[in-house]
Amino acid sequence: FLASFVHKKFKGRREYETTTTHTMMMTTTMTTTRTPSSAFASKKAVKSSSLSGSFATKSLPSRSFSNSSSSITIGGNAFFANESLTQRRQRRAGGRRTQSSKLIVHASDKTPPETFQAAVATSEKKANADVFSTFALSFTAGALIGFGGLFLTTVGGSSPALAAANPGLSNLVKGLFGLPFGLTMVILTGAELFTGNVFVMLSGLLSKKVTRAQVMKNWLVSYAGNFAGSMFLAYMAYVAMTSAANPAPAIAIATMKATTLPVTVAFVRGVLCNWLVCLAVWGTMASTSVAGKILAIFWPITAFVTMGFEHSIANMFLIPHGMLYGADVSVSQMLLGNILPVTLGNMVGAAAFVAGVHYLAYGRNK
Repeated sequence: FLASFVHKKFKGRREYETTTTHTMMMTTTMTTTRTPSSAFASKKAVKSSSLSGSFATKSLPSRSFSNSSSSITIGGNAFFANESLTQRRQRRAGGRRTQSSKLIVHASDKTPPETFQAAVATSEKKANADVFSTFALSFTAGALIGFGGLFLTTVGGSSPALAAANPGLSNLVKGLFGLPFGLTMVILTGAELFTGNVFVMLSGLLSKKVTRAQVMKNWLVSYAGNFAGSMFLAYMAYVAMTSAANPAPAIAIATMKATTLPVTVAFVRGVLCNWLVCLAVWGTMASTSVAGKILAIFWPITAFVTMGFEHSIANMFLIPHGMLYGADVSVSQMLLGNILPVTLGNMVGAAAFVAGVHYLAYGRNK
């Protein structure tokens, strides 16, 4: 009897000491925050601990816990007093969102020197493109700019009451709705626009990254493709009868540009226009986001349309579009009176005030 009594007492004492030892081991690994360790490390810590069996089958004495502690962490998993399973899942989900939010990387925009070098790199890609690809992308660019011109004619050009009451606001409406849309589509689709290519290819030529033959090839193919795309859209818009109900704005725009605008004025307006257009292209190269590219396009293009400057590719749509509706304009008047001087002005604006100036500032010593 005495031996049996001693054996039972000793066995109970050993179980109590084992449980207490487990409790002490667990409390020494308790933390209030979860360290940024991997899930593999957390599982390994739990597996390596001897708590996995005894903790699941035995209850711990209440005196082994401190009343001041509100949470414990076992193997990287935090447990809160009086916390339901749903609350625990919500807390863990919130923690994961916090950790993943740190992985968001915000790419910075390019500096002006970096933007110029990006233009030079783009010129090399354009120079190595085959003729068919360049023409196809140029055709779509002409059509997209034509869509912008049609948008301009449909909204701002078709508001005679606004033009009579407030000419400044009418011009602003034309600038807001039309060509910013067209150039945005050109940039986002990677299309080839001649006026922008003048700046890009000259940047590469001045930096000795492309040859004159490559520059001329790109200019000729993109110009021809732009002309074909603009003429095509003018005809499609006419067949679709987009301005049939009110053709007066389209006729007035074509007549003014081809017959009443002096050649010198057309040239200078072309210079000022493409200065701003190429700055818009510059801004799209500087920005690393779609929203930034759209904003970079918006202000310069709105400004040049509002101030009445001349863009050769847009005029390749606007003048034929008015001619199809009956504008008294001949082909020679369109080409010699507007398209040619405006094209030359566009080239000077891009060469002197964007490619040339920025080469002197950022590319001359490279």
